[in-house]
Amino acid sequence: MQTQDTDIRIELRTSPHLKQTISVEQIMLNVVYALLPVCAWSVYSFGISALFLIIVTTGMAVLTEHFLCWLAERPTTLGDWSVTITGMLLALTLPPGFPLWMAAIAATIGVALGKSLFGGLGHNVMNPALVGRAFVQAAFPVAITTWTPAFAGNRFVEFIPTTLTVPFMQPPAITEWIASQAVDGFSGATPLALHKFQHITSSSLDLFVGTTAGSAGETSALIILMCGVYLAARRMMDWRLPIGVMLGVVITTLPLWLANPIT
Repeated sequence: MQTQDTDIRIELRTSPHLKQTISVEQIMLNVVYALLPVCAWSVYSFGISALFLIIVTTGMAVLTEHFLCWLAERPTTLGDWSVTITGMLLALTLPPGFPLWMAAIAATIGVALGKSLFGGLGHNVMNPALVGRAFVQAAFPVAITTWTPAFAGNRFVEFIPTTLTVPFMQPPAITEWIASQAVDGFSGATPLALHKFQHITSSSLDLFVGTTAGSAGETSALIILMCGVYLAARRMMDWRLPIGVMLGVVITTLPLWLANPIT
């Protein structure tokens, strides 16, 4: 009786091993859709300064990406929408009155050093928008910690004074501008600054809805959560990731708060 050896072959492939029919472009475009309500609330809260901040960072990010693709003699990657997301996210992490020329530098650095230098989408080891923000955090510490109140009276017809600061010139003081606006009960300090320096606790409802000072896109937790639910519902995001992060924060901080809720 003869036996025949059976060849066993193992095929090794790189990830991803589970693939969906949806493309990267579709995923990124849905992320853009999810960011639009956050951008809209930012403009509603802080006016034309926030609008131009979003336009400048997004436009500069797109131009930088296209130029670097041209310089490397490879097809432009603007069609995957990833650089658009970088520009939008960068604007939403900056103060609404951040000087536009500094915002343009942040977008250029974020795309060039945080994305293209590593090979583009899927190869960068850091979030490009946060790379740009980290750079201006170190380069312009005063400008990036200068905050303005939400819902200023003339926000749709008047720029925040620091927005149009001339490059390398001292930005104007905005204390008089804040005092001239119809923002009863609001100040330019963020909730964390109010709690730390003035021992004033912001209303939970204000923090949830978004009537406080802060970065252009961080104030309304409600809108951010709704946009996250949209991405999870479209299966563009694994809902377990943000839930895990929030549970981690609760598990870490709740015992400390129960031990001493005053501090």
